[in-house]
Amino acid sequence: MEHQIKALAELITHAHTKHLVQTHVKELHFENKHLVIYVDNAAPLHEFTENENDKHLKKALEERYGEDITYEVKLHKGHIPHEREKEIPHNIRQ
Repeated sequence: MEHQIKALAELITHAHTKHLVQTHVKELHFENKHLVIYVDNAAPLHEFTENENDKHLKKALEERYGEDITYEVKLHKGHIPHEREKEIPHNIRQ
């Protein structure tokens, strides 16, 4: 696990949010006080947007990087779709 991700996970007190960070966050990318958190698949991406997980993540980020930090959660650049996902046509009801 990358050092920055491990340090962030240690600041999170909520067990489920900490587990999400430890197992699904693959990369942290900074640009001028804006942090992009890359996760490995869509399920944790949606879980991070839930109010409870977002609250704990935000608290840890503010503690580590300051209160003026902004962030967003995205799928990792190297995301490879699952075989079943490839079978679904993307031109539904066009």
